[in-house]
Amino acid sequence: MLDANQSPSDCYTGKIIKPFSIEWLRIERGLDDPFLMLIGSLPNSTTTTPQRDIDYVLTHGIQAKSISTLQINNPAQSDHLGIVIDFDLETLFSSRFSTIQETVPRLLNAGNKSSVDAYIKYVCAQCADHKLLERATELQQLAV
Repeated sequence: MLDANQSPSDCYTGKIIKPFSIEWLRIERGLDDPFLMLIGSLPNSTTTTPQRDIDYVLTHGIQAKSISTLQINNPAQSDHLGIVIDFDLETLFSSRFSTIQETVPRLLNAGNKSSVDAYIKYVCAQCADHKLLERATELQQLAV
């Protein structure tokens, strides 16, 4: 993924690809543009400015299932739109990924009482320092 600051039209002089442009890099290195592969066209823009497609996601040997741009993210201070891409995990990990599993819950205990007391003191101090109870209460009230 890159912010190239180079639009597709900037990559050409007439019908000739400019050497060392993003399009030249894509073709020279055998990279795929998921927008072209999945949608058949590039987005109108990858920035908040219309007709300003300057950001790229290029892949090699990884199948994308879908790709899209996101809407403007306020209050983020960026002129770029987010690009979301969904990769085929089977291709990405060559079918060598495990299924999601839950581990068996276990009781947290320690035979060393001073270690347990120090841990509890540390956790309580973190809760107080970061106002976790107050913040959790506020979140709960906002959720209701």
